[in-house]
Amino acid sequence: MIDKDLGEKIEECLEILFRLEKNQKRVKTTELAKKLGSPLSSMTVLLQRLSKMGLVYYEPYKGVRLTDKGRKVAIKIIRRHRLSERFLTDILGLDWCEVHEHACKLEHAITDKVEEKLNEKLGGPTVCPHGNPIPTPSGEIIFEEDIPLSELQPAEEAIITRIIDENPALLRRLIAIGILPGVKITVKEKSPLGGALVLKIGDYEVALGRDVASKICVKTSTAPHRHRHRMRHGAKSRK
Repeated sequence: MIDKDLGEKIEECLEILFRLEKNQKRVKTTELAKKLGSPLSSMTVLLQRLSKMGLVYYEPYKGVRLTDKGRKVAIKIIRRHRLSERFLTDILGLDWCEVHEHACKLEHAITDKVEEKLNEKLGGPTVCPHGNPIPTPSGEIIFEEDIPLSELQPAEEAIITRIIDENPALLRRLIAIGILPGVKITVKEKSPLGGALVLKIGDYEVALGRDVASKICVKTSTAPHRHRHRMRHGAKSRK
């Protein structure tokens, strides 16, 4: 259960920190401040408070990472965020390009009871509209065995599983060229030295920059069966 004394800023900070963490390595304070949109001085004060609450490990000039307690809270917030996204798309009919920002506001107002009822109403969804896994009530995150699209080679086929970056402008662009979870793609060409990928989608071809391709995950046709990776709140982050 999320502490009632946690404000929206603290919850948002924990959620962003969880997304930035890779293998429980420390995140730079400057990077976290940029993502949160806070001045560095304010970020330092916030992290000191989170450290006293036992939610992060923080040392000036050495970065910050979540404690097990902080990771548990972050996963709870992510669950509520992604359930909110499903509610906004499945029930209210909003476009998936715009639900991320609305869900950022809703997630802070959802109580345990509302979360339970929301999940029940939605039929217990396992992924958000963008294909990212919804944590279970116990804090477990189940990932598909997928890889970034940028890692595919020419002639490889794959199914798009999820879009990691939920930036509205990016999502609108991807929809316009037909890149959605569940769509089959084939890599026709791959430019060297970090250049673009040319993809075949249905009867047409599109070019995609390597940076954008790294934000799209796919399941290759060589591994068609579902092979899931489970992560509990105390485990390492994959996203």
